[in-house]
Amino acid sequence: MVYEGLANRFILAMLFVALLVGNVSTSALADECAPKASADGSSIGARCTEDPSCVIVGETHMLEWKSPSPAKMVVVCIHGLGLCARAYKPLGRELSANGIDGFGVNVRGFGPDRGKPERAKLDCVQTVNDVAELLRNIHKEQPDYKVFLVGESMGGALAIRIAAENPSLVDGVVCSAPAWKLLKMRQTAVKGVFELFLFSGSHPGPAGRAVIHQATNDPELAEHWLTDSSHKLKLSWKEATSFLKFIAKTDAYAKQLEKPVLVVQGLGDNLVSPRAVAKLFSDVPSTNKTFLIDGTGEHLVLEEGRSTPPLVERLLDWMKTGYSAKSEQAIVEVVNDQDLSPKEKRRLSKLRRLANKNTR
Repeated sequence: MVYEGLANRFILAMLFVALLVGNVSTSALADECAPKASADGSSIGARCTEDPSCVIVGETHMLEWKSPSPAKMVVVCIHGLGLCARAYKPLGRELSANGIDGFGVNVRGFGPDRGKPERAKLDCVQTVNDVAELLRNIHKEQPDYKVFLVGESMGGALAIRIAAENPSLVDGVVCSAPAWKLLKMRQTAVKGVFELFLFSGSHPGPAGRAVIHQATNDPELAEHWLTDSSHKLKLSWKEATSFLKFIAKTDAYAKQLEKPVLVVQGLGDNLVSPRAVAKLFSDVPSTNKTFLIDGTGEHLVLEEGRSTPPLVERLLDWMKTGYSAKSEQAIVEVVNDQDLSPKEKRRLSKLRRLANKNTR
């Protein structure tokens, strides 16, 4: 009975991820990064008509920006599940204005290159190798630059593993809501079974929409996430299995991080467990680690224009000076906490305690 229960839980978990959201055709992806008109001036889904722009670096598409007043710093940004590198355009503009160059990479299986056979499937392990190679090239071309990894959700899990396996290639890591423990998995899995039998084609059913609405209350962002042709939102069984195995190890890799780390978490995140992220933060052994909580943040706080001015200001401060300061105590900070409800204040207090649980 024990083994049967574990098997059922595993199957539900697989269905949850495999049925995240509807499939998207790979047709017309070859020119996805070609210049296009802006949607409507919105930062959500901003097209590549201006810097940052989508370019081909080596043999793959990336988002790239160059600061007009470089401060000898560069970031490599990794997007969340279902999105693409273009999600970092708004943050890239902010970083560029403050002297920080950068790249946004497309995880294998996402973005315009997923029409190519070798990049059609989600492959987190190979993406780790891709980003490590990019980091090595950055060091060769700009040996005197400070290099930071930035990742959100799935990208946060990738950033943690890349930094743990290649500590000499990064000066600091910024990870937002790193994928590890997902909320409401069983409920969404049940919807996924229903979706499997009654929904087909490219349009998402109940499971997909439930996940998106866990991630955001913004209808414009939800619609963009579901409909943008550069997004891939349905995983095969094999992709789902490898993805779950990959993120299950996130905390184990976090325990190997000796480099400076800034962990960012939206207090209102309903997709990745904020408490699990606080626990992960407490497990990081680095002598320079900061837990930054956004009181008004949802799941996304770095991508698709969701970054608030106070959060961006703190992010810039950390990259420019905070990453180099060592401390015997973990730092826990909060932004946008002026109008929290009593319930939110209690949640915030719990996160503070969890974040400090294993600190010296």
